[in-house]
Amino acid sequence: MTTDPITVMTTISLGLKLVDQFRDLALRFFGKNAQPPSATVEQTGNAIHVKQNGTVTNTVTGSQMHLDEWDEKRYHALERRVRSNWTLFNDLYAELPELPIDEKVRIKLRMDRMEEELCTDFREMVRIYQRTLGISLPDHYTLYEVCSS
Repeated sequence: MTTDPITVMTTISLGLKLVDQFRDLALRFFGKNAQPPSATVEQTGNAIHVKQNGTVTNTVTGSQMHLDEWDEKRYHALERRVRSNWTLFNDLYAELPELPIDEKVRIKLRMDRMEEELCTDFREMVRIYQRTLGISLPDHYTLYEVCSS
């Protein structure tokens, strides 16, 4: 099966946006002030650009990607699990303010377990992205601010 570099690049770009959203929500859940990361990753056409403080520091085009490192089956399994847990995590977070205290404690414990699973899965997805792109991604994609291990 031939893997289309633009499709993989778009998948990576969308996945990194999901990691950013999870990071922001998890920081709010833990009561931390979510500062925007100093480095970002954006797709523009046939290239992914890593920007540090608004300046492009690295660019990877479709022809430079290591498509032999793209583990599509593993990635899609991770993506399905992440999307399911992420949707539930979001829903529970939205319900928290309206819950009675005893229910809040139970839901927060459940969310803590989900956060651990999401951290593990997102980190594995980011490792697949890095291998495929052939570059290290900005530090915040390791989720060090919200993931304990």
